[in-house]
Amino acid sequence: MPAVKEFKDKVTSSVTRPVYTYEVPKHLANIVTSVGLVQLTAHEEMLAAKRASGDTIRMAYEQVKQALVEVNGEKVGVADGSADSAIEKMDPKLRNLVMSAHAKLHAPSDDEVNDFLNSRAVRA
Repeated sequence: MPAVKEFKDKVTSSVTRPVYTYEVPKHLANIVTSVGLVQLTAHEEMLAAKRASGDTIRMAYEQVKQALVEVNGEKVGVADGSADSAIEKMDPKLRNLVMSAHAKLHAPSDDEVNDFLNSRAVRA
């Protein structure tokens, strides 16, 4: 098991995260032809939650905006409003697909769930 300092160093290091890119189906590609998403850190999830102000539906959109880092190969972000602008330009079906991609990136597989739950141990 890694020492706490090792874990902290890995979490706080400035490692480039993978960007998961998705091509937009041709019939949905108006202005947006591809999107790139990252897996959110705990801090980024908290930033999205603060922007949502307790609204659970808005929370889903805020997390997607936070995770959206590329559109058509160009960088976008929350800070400059470009992620908001990109989402506004998306076809409603495309917005739904991007939300689905975000959810899938952050959800464990069935095997991961089973492995985790089956690892349960009891101490007295």
